[in-house]
Amino acid sequence: MNHELNLEHSEKNNRKRVIFSNLKVELFINQAKTLWNHLLHDATAILKQQPLSHTHPRVDVLENKSIYDIRIDLPGADANSIELTHSGKILHLKAKRKTNESAELKLSYCEHQTESFERDIRLSDDAMIDEKSATFSEGVLSIRIPKKAA
Repeated sequence: MNHELNLEHSEKNNRKRVIFSNLKVELFINQAKTLWNHLLHDATAILKQQPLSHTHPRVDVLENKSIYDIRIDLPGADANSIELTHSGKILHLKAKRKTNESAELKLSYCEHQTESFERDIRLSDDAMIDEKSATFSEGVLSIRIPKKAA
């Protein structure tokens, strides 16, 4: 893939353009993975009635000058099963769904065939990943990662 650099703009503007371009590519890749996962999930559910190994959950990223707030949808996840690890600037997420079955109630129909969630998120160079904190409430995982001072 060739990128043309406009030398009339400052280095900061060029950096923003490259970062924006990379974010658009990453967004496209993540959307394609999510779509593929859902298509495969539906085909599997219809044809074989076999669950997939995991779901690629949707992510929103909010930020200000000092922090990233990453919000990940994990419907039905067990809070105790959530694993957050990282290697370099890649944040790895794994979580398992809990079933609501009990001695009195057995699952008779389910559109959430997967038993777990997995997602890798590439972080910006200014993210201080070792200082992350996370909360889980109502099926949404919120990960707060401070930014390095500019």
